[in-house]
Amino acid sequence: MFPFRDAWGDQLIRHGQFVLQANRFMRVIAIVVNAVDRLRSGHGGSPALYELGRRHVTIEGFLPDYFDVFTRAVIYVWQQELREQFTPGADDAWRALFAYIIGQLKDGYETEWRATISLQQGNH
Repeated sequence: MFPFRDAWGDQLIRHGQFVLQANRFMRVIAIVVNAVDRLRSGHGGSPALYELGRRHVTIEGFLPDYFDVFTRAVIYVWQQELREQFTPGADDAWRALFAYIIGQLKDGYETEWRATISLQQGNH
């Protein structure tokens, strides 16, 4: 699924596909940060994240559990790299942010997955 899965260290951070994925991740963070006031007021979800979740259905080999694995991996890396700077407050904030993001992605994924299954069953 990721051509950089065997890369480590400097090789990883210079790998074009890794850089692309990292930039995409930062765009997702920006979407949520830019919408935080709307989200705090309870005005719904993010169409961009929902759509991104829908698109994950077409990624060969992707499983919805990978959303949660990604969250745990990012939090783990930040804990290891930032150590005491990754305070309990920062941990809570990032977990809340990821819970929102992953929830939106899963909603989109589930909708598209159900639509795909429905189409497949209708063609048989």
